[in-house]
Amino acid sequence: MSSDLIPCPGCGALFPPYDGPTHRYIGASAACWALMLAWTSGNPPEAELLTGSIAPRVIPASLSQPASLSQKDAGLLDAVWGDAYGVQHHGDDSPQAIQSVAIHLLTLHGAVTRRADGIWVKRRALRQRGAFHQLAPPPLGSALTIRHLFAHEGTDGVITKIDYAYSVYNAWIALHRTTVESWYERYVAGD
Repeated sequence: MSSDLIPCPGCGALFPPYDGPTHRYIGASAACWALMLAWTSGNPPEAELLTGSIAPRVIPASLSQPASLSQKDAGLLDAVWGDAYGVQHHGDDSPQAIQSVAIHLLTLHGAVTRRADGIWVKRRALRQRGAFHQLAPPPLGSALTIRHLFAHEGTDGVITKIDYAYSVYNAWIALHRTTVESWYERYVAGD
């Protein structure tokens, strides 16, 4: 069965062949994008997307997050899980994909390190066009995937949106901390 599975190019989760829409610059497979749409709409995904898929095993260090979060902090982080998806599914080298990854990564960075509101961070960062360069993604399997958000066979257990956001953030920041901090100071925190 696993030889028939197709990896999502963004997160590495393995899915059965699936014919469906994709996003024009977010680099997710049609099956992975279908899970994203199901999660955001609150509708259950097609059963085959869960029963026939496999979430990659994730390195435990990439799951680290603060032991306790205030209710406000948890709310801020819960709100940026979609930004984690956008970063993880980085797409190609088009200007839209590069801008998307930068904005989503800055939003995660603001929520994780500054406890900043994601909408505020996005508005500040979106003032810049063409200022960002492409960042190399971490290896597949370095972070949790949207597949992990669904309780079903093929995952190690149910995780939260906050777990997911931290995992993706930690995988990317391990490679690009200096760049992301510089961008944040220049394009978000600065005037």
